[in-house]
Formats: sequence, C-alpha cells, structure tokens
Amino acid sequence: LRSHRSETIYPPSSISRRITFLAQLQVSIYMKLYKFRSLTNCKEFERAREIFETGCFYCSQYSELNDPMEGVFSITAIEDKSIRWIIDSIYSAKNNYKICSFSGGEAFENPTLWGYYAGGFKGMSIEIEVEKMIMKKIKYIDNVLNVDVNELGDMIIKNILTTKLTPWQQEAEYRYLTKSDRHDHKIGKITAIYFGNPYGNLVNTNTIQKEKKNLVNYFRFRNELIESCRCKGIKCFSVKVSNCKVTVDQKLSFLS
Repeated sequence: LRSHRSETIYPPSSISRRITFLAQLQVSIYMKLYKFRSLTNCKEFERAREIFETGCFYCSQYSELNDPMEGVFSITAIEDKSIRWIIDSIYSAKNNYKICSFSGGEAFENPTLWGYYAGGFKGMSIEIEVEKMIMKKIKYIDNVLNVDVNELGDMIIKNILTTKLTPWQQEAEYRYLTKSDRHDHKIGKITAIYFGNPYGNLVNTNTIQKEKKNLVNYFRFRNELIESCRCKGIKCFSVKVSNCKVTVDQKLSFLS
C-alpha cells in the first residue's frame, strides 16, 4: 500500500492574509533605532569602519557616559547603617552592567543631536533594526529617582540605569543593557547609514566644502565608508535640514 499525503491548497486571499500577518508580526517584533557618530579624525573613522565590518557596538559602564547624574538615585531608610549597605550594594550591581545608547526617530530629526553627537553634521547616524524586547526605553523624570528599599534586586538596578532627568529627553534614548566582561556586542542589524552634508545645498557649497580642511577630511572619510558599506550591501544617504528638521536628502554612491 502506498500512502498519499494530501496538501492543503490555500486560496489567494488566504495567502495574502498570511503574508500580511507575517509582515505585521515582523513590524511588532523589531524597531529602527539610530546611533550617532562623529567623523572628524582618523580615530573616529577607524572606529566607524570597525563597526561596519564587525556589526558590533561598544558598550560602556554607566560612569563612562556623558551625563554627570548618570546612575544617581536617592533612598529613604530607617537606619544610617542600612543606607550605606544599600548604597554599596547598588553601586556594585551597577558596575556589572555595560550600556550602549541609541536614539529613536524623533532624535534623528533633531538638528541639535546631529550637532552634539555627529560632529556638527560632520558625521553620521547608523540605523539598526533591533528586537524591541532587548531594548530599554529611557524614562525622563523631573527629580532624581527615589529607590524603594523593599524592592532591591536586578529590576531596581535596571530602573536606575534607564532613568534620566527631563533635560535629556530630546535624545529619545533607548538602551541595550548587558552583564558582560566584553565591551563590543552585536545588538541589531545595520540597515542604513545617514551622513551629514555640512553647508550642502548652498550656492557656494563646492567652494566651502573644498576649501575648508576639516570638511575635506570629513568627505574623504565619508567616501571611504560609503565604499565599505557598498561591499556590505548597506544603503547610504545624505541628510539636510528642512523646516528645522533633519530629513533624508539623497542616496549616496561611492565618491558621491
């Protein structure tokens, strides 16, 4: 006897619904985030090229970040001795974590962020596609976080490391937290690179970009990185400021 395995044939409308469902599932699992990088000297160029080649991002301890209030908290306890023990315990636990910061789309559109973290548009924003579940969205509050001593544990450490004061909210920050001795980690897939175009789209753009040494160096670095991206199949774009927002200007090719 020969067994015959029947195959289920789905009507076109059913297949279309399944494809739509899978696409929606993909959107719900992943998100696009952005990493700003300056590109004004050889060290920054080599670090950027290393990111493209390895797909890894550098993760720092909280004390290495640029916010002087990073990881600061307040507590209320009954006895002074218990306060010191709690502080020492939290301090030790915080040091077990490495952090890598990214920004959401609203920060990408903010010219100020390009000024702070992308070398005054002499730099780039690296777009990654990353699983939502591994990222922590920063909470912004008006006062230093107060820790409930009855809830000590790993969750309170993560809460401390993902809470910042309100003045930093323009960064629209998301963080990757990991307990690891290593600094370099693969966090998400690089999907595009957006390069600044300082003094672009002006009547005398060519004059400015070709006469200023810092701009000449930047565009040399940029073109070399565009070639690295081409080899990796990563799309590159230039950006511009329009109506006080950073927007995509045009797709870039080698020696653009």
